[in-house]
Amino acid sequence: MPTTTQTQSARLAGITGRRVLGVAGIGPATLGFDHGGIARQVPDAGPCIDAGDLLVLPGIVDIHGDAFERAVMPRPGVSFPYAGALLDVDRQLLSHGITTAFHGVTLSWEGGLRGEAYALRMFDALAQLQSALGASHKVHLRFEAYHLAGVETALSWMAEGRVGLLAINDHLPMMARRMANESKLAQYAERAECDAETFRTRLRTASRNAQEVPAAMSRLIAAARAAGLPVASHDDPDVATRQHYHRQACHIAEFPLTIEAARLARQIGDDTVFGAPNVVRGTSHTGAPNATEMVAAGLCTVLASDYHYPAPLQAAFKLAQLGVASLPEAWQLVSRNPARAAGLRDRGALAPGLRADAILVDDRQPGLPRVCATIVNGELKHAAGMLPLIDIADAGEGSLAA
Repeated sequence: MPTTTQTQSARLAGITGRRVLGVAGIGPATLGFDHGGIARQVPDAGPCIDAGDLLVLPGIVDIHGDAFERAVMPRPGVSFPYAGALLDVDRQLLSHGITTAFHGVTLSWEGGLRGEAYALRMFDALAQLQSALGASHKVHLRFEAYHLAGVETALSWMAEGRVGLLAINDHLPMMARRMANESKLAQYAERAECDAETFRTRLRTASRNAQEVPAAMSRLIAAARAAGLPVASHDDPDVATRQHYHRQACHIAEFPLTIEAARLARQIGDDTVFGAPNVVRGTSHTGAPNATEMVAAGLCTVLASDYHYPAPLQAAFKLAQLGVASLPEAWQLVSRNPARAAGLRDRGALAPGLRADAILVDDRQPGLPRVCATIVNGELKHAAGMLPLIDIADAGEGSLAA
């Protein structure tokens, strides 16, 4: 059946089903909606989706995803307007159950796709399309540590409320080691929209900032915390790096590169983010720790789409299929936990008082869960075919998922 996306939102009075994931587990429930939230009392009347035997799950909260870059630049040096690209991305998110997405927008000394001009296009497109987008779109600002010329810009963006999460990245040392690889250098240069020698020059220039980087990053982190933003460090290579960022109230370890760094993060109460594609593929594409093993060891609290939007949905079901975690436990990694880590206390679970963000999933084919409908803020935003609607007064006596 072809996938369709609602062109106009359909506000619902609620949803009923025999397999609804509430905080107490999966069971029959009727959820009433009120002004975009889950009501404490089921309304007396109104349109209600009858999910039947479909799974009703909290919407996925994705706190790190940069797959949008492929919509903006599908081939190196070939870019498309952000507005059209984001509309396409929005449909991808909804069809894969992602109701809240943090787009990993990079501000780097590299320039091009990861430079200031492209970031501004993202901000402008999000503002322009606010009423047209179905999912909740936010910006995860990935700041490259050696980009000292961009510090004031990042500070202004945070002060203006454009950023939802700050992450400190430091890819320069790794890129410097790859400069002798002509193929890799060509990829970097194409993404940066310059020739190879210009890219080398940019890297050398940024490298001269080494002495000033720690103080500049401390300033950025302090500003983010003062603004109430969560802060992540990216690719922590060792225990010392995680300790360094933890002392600055940076409480998210994003894709730690060693088991030791992940273990310390959990011991000191920090969240650890690993890639959902790592779970789906069974391995990391960069040689980082195996995410499935990290979940099994209790060293992963959040799974993110990273570079592949279908992955969070598929990863949660794969973990359950492998027996690594029950589905309710696995689902926390893609919904409740990332919402909490990102400071979003209003979503991540199907409970009274929280946002009515939910997805209906057909899980009849093992290993291939399919999103049949996506509800955001109490409105039907995506439907893969016709859904049975009843009056909520006829929904039955299922217990409220509270």
